[in-house]
Amino acid sequence: MNQQFKVMLPAWGKAIGLLCMIIIFAAVLWLVWTGNLNIRYTADHEEVIPIWHSMLPAFLGIFLIDMIPYQSHDSSIFQQMEKQHLVVQSIVLLLSGVLFTVSLITIDQQGLHFQLYYLAFKLTTLLFIPLILLLIYRKMTAGQQDIISAKPRSRGHVIAPLIVIVVWGYLKFYSPIAQPEGAIVATDMTELLLLVLIGFMINSVLEEVFYRVWLQTRLEALLGRWPAILLVSILWSIWHVAIQGNGHWDIDVATVIANHGVTGLFLGYLWARYRKIWVIILIHGLMNASPHFLLQILFH
Repeated sequence: MNQQFKVMLPAWGKAIGLLCMIIIFAAVLWLVWTGNLNIRYTADHEEVIPIWHSMLPAFLGIFLIDMIPYQSHDSSIFQQMEKQHLVVQSIVLLLSGVLFTVSLITIDQQGLHFQLYYLAFKLTTLLFIPLILLLIYRKMTAGQQDIISAKPRSRGHVIAPLIVIVVWGYLKFYSPIAQPEGAIVATDMTELLLLVLIGFMINSVLEEVFYRVWLQTRLEALLGRWPAILLVSILWSIWHVAIQGNGHWDIDVATVIANHGVTGLFLGYLWARYRKIWVIILIHGLMNASPHFLLQILFH
């Protein structure tokens, strides 16, 4: 779909978009060059999958989003905003995301202390700082709420993203390239369900609101759709080094960019095309707690 509003910094957008594409391509090339064709895909265990098993559902999802007819009614609320204000907001949010990543990768990533620091850093950088920013620019807060809570105008506005979700879900969890699923050992199911719900709010909801709704939406108006998607995808992917890294920084960074970075392209395009927050939160939630995992909890 063509950009529906005038990009404020098109030259910057093209340069940043090209740089991000080079980074993603270089990450994949480095994994191939070093023979690391099997990558760790989750922080929950050490299992690996072929790199293309991770990338294929995301790329096919992007293809489906592009191919399924869909009439978007999105008009960016930020195109009426002064460029200076938009630049300031975007920079503050970008720096907040960078601060979250740097905070995590520079501390001891083991034990309970890391979990507490992780929660504190995440709430501070991805929630409290953006909320303060939105309070300062509170006229924009009400406008963006319209984007978050916008109701579908027709059945097609629900059917199109549902088709994408179902196809992606089949490839990700049930097809021959589906990621392996472990069995839940005997445990307190009530406690486990509570942890899943808390994790859903802290990870799936908060991350999608910060990276896609708050940051990407602004960057789209500033740089253009795909430069914004690419930049946010890399920023979102890098912090996962803190929870999935193995101590080899070149391989760890390349892995998260090739895995989460490419998945971020899918999530970013979902948001850019449909502007429905439930879609990206649902996809993110399923990545963190797959249908197999949820069914084991329900029928344990």
